Amino acid sequence: MGDGCIGYVLLVTVTLVTVTEGAELLSMRWRNIGRGHNYKPYNLATHNRIREAISRHLHLSVSINTTCVTLKIDDQLVYEGTGEAVNTGRYGALHSGVHVLVVHGGRGNLMMARQFLTYQPAEHARLKDCVASVQHGRVIVLVGVPEWVMFLGRGAEETLTSLGSRWAAKATQGEVWAWVGVVGGKTLAEATTTRGLERYPSSDLHLDVYVAKTDPGQVRCPWYTRPRMYRQATFCERYEGYGDLCTCNDTFFPETRRLQEFLSTQEQIPVVVVTAFKPYYLYRLLRQLFTMAGAWQTEVLVVVDGAHQETLALVEVMGVSVVIHRPEGFHNNRINANVKFALDSVFRRFAGAHKAIVLEDDLLLSPDLLRYFHQVSPLLDLDPSVYCVNAYSSNSFADTASDPQVLLRARTYPMYGWMITRAYSSEVIQKWVPPGKGDWDWWLAWEDLRKGRDVVFPEVSRTFHSGSAGVHVTGFEQEVFFNRMIYNHLPHVDLMDVNQMIRDRYDERLTRDLKVAKTLDTLPRDLCAMTWVTRNSSRPLALYLHAEDNNDKYHSFKLFLMCLRTYDESTREIYKGVIRVRWRGTLVYLVGCPFSPFCIHNPRKNMVFKPSMGDLQAAGQARDEWELTFRPNPRLARHPDLTPDLDLNNFLTRQAETTTRSSGT
Repeated sequence: MGDGCIGYVLLVTVTLVTVTEGAELLSMRWRNIGRGHNYKPYNLATHNRIREAISRHLHLSVSINTTCVTLKIDDQLVYEGTGEAVNTGRYGALHSGVHVLVVHGGRGNLMMARQFLTYQPAEHARLKDCVASVQHGRVIVLVGVPEWVMFLGRGAEETLTSLGSRWAAKATQGEVWAWVGVVGGKTLAEATTTRGLERYPSSDLHLDVYVAKTDPGQVRCPWYTRPRMYRQATFCERYEGYGDLCTCNDTFFPETRRLQEFLSTQEQIPVVVVTAFKPYYLYRLLRQLFTMAGAWQTEVLVVVDGAHQETLALVEVMGVSVVIHRPEGFHNNRINANVKFALDSVFRRFAGAHKAIVLEDDLLLSPDLLRYFHQVSPLLDLDPSVYCVNAYSSNSFADTASDPQVLLRARTYPMYGWMITRAYSSEVIQKWVPPGKGDWDWWLAWEDLRKGRDVVFPEVSRTFHSGSAGVHVTGFEQEVFFNRMIYNHLPHVDLMDVNQMIRDRYDERLTRDLKVAKTLDTLPRDLCAMTWVTRNSSRPLALYLHAEDNNDKYHSFKLFLMCLRTYDESTREIYKGVIRVRWRGTLVYLVGCPFSPFCIHNPRKNMVFKPSMGDLQAAGQARDEWELTFRPNPRLARHPDLTPDLDLNNFLTRQAETTTRSSGT
């Protein structure tokens, strides 16, 4: 048992009796002795019946304490999560959240073990999807460790209730909870420990459950018996959480890839998928990739950071090539090394390819992703000032993007689905980010590697980041930023003429727009009310802001980006001092002066907007009101004045706590 858990020792005294006569005769003599001396003899027949009954069941033992959660199956430890003890002054323990464990009802092996950090936003949606992906008839163990209620969300609560839980939607902050049942069946056991305001967290919990075994040789689905399905069927009996890959009806078979629409292409562009130990994300991504036009024509290489057996088994089922990277370092350094290895591996594996597409496993893909990259690929040959094509735009929000045909270019870096050439890959591998020097993507944006080159990307993204509680993206960032973004859902999009992205032509188009653009004499007092932009106007709007370089020292760009409700943490997508968005149908150009060469088109010459501290504070407040639409769960603890009951309706909410304390209760 890990260092974070408390060990329990059970001392059992066993008396050995040598049996020289038949069991029934021995049992009879003990009963006779008992009649005369008030003894309570041991009944071997009953003992044997109990042992036989136990052999037909799985013994599941769930333990939760302040630093640890464990699951034992037939007294064997199969799962353990540890972390520091939580209290009112320390949040976010490594073992906090909801643990979802699936057990094979016949063989007794652990099929799935996932943890969701529901003390952060966005994780509740992943929890809901996870539970929905488990096959009917599976034994599922759900464990809520202190803080799990904080951002559980109504959707997740309804999901847990639909499984049969009586108390999941009634638990309060700091209470622990465990539920064991059968998906699509019934509750086998449920337990919780409650708390009042004076205690945090609640008491430890231990739950023992005996679950009737199913036939381990049972054929769950008719397609299991097909010879060509053996590998997939074996996978589905060993692992859980893959939804339609393992369902009996409407099953997804990897051969679906062969049936997709043929793309007319000029070259072979392979896809390399960078992954590690999140096979559920990997399946989601490969499934999308296999159902889009060009899927069967496109070679796929999966690069796994470490020999993760479940991931390797999934790749085998999906029928794509795989290479394993020996992990190097930790956290950022490990990710950097894996991406470098992926770039080297894809061009080694596909010697005839001049370009490659790089995907991370936590992405959702547009149905025209491959079509998009093939349409833009000639640009990497035509214009040496373009070093990368992104599938993602940082300004792809409902208010600031709408035309999936439009391409843009800017000084940015590869992210969330990108395409590069073999020559560029060889160039940057030689100058890869050293250990401890930051993330690989930011490193590639440094000028000594960028060399004045740009990235081309769509106005409406072709990928969507859908992963939280990771190394870089927390549940807060996923909920506030990424979940508000949009991406294309149309399968057939003909892009604008890619030749218009060549630098000289792009400059000409930008110049034409700025010459005819409308400008403002003054800004309204309530800038974020956005009354200064006419919706769906055919005439662009240009705003000339005070900025001396791309760093936005005076926060001029940030002010407007906050009000435009788009990415405002940096000037990530800026081209020669200009940021372009499409605010509800109207093109808006933010031009930083004096450093942008396009400042010459300012009809008011040296008149530029420079925000005051009051402007920034007002914009920040408006931004916060727009972003912070999620709230923590209001259930705090058990109400001191309400009688406890098995329905657990005696909880104290935040509003009730305020009322109780103000009244002196």
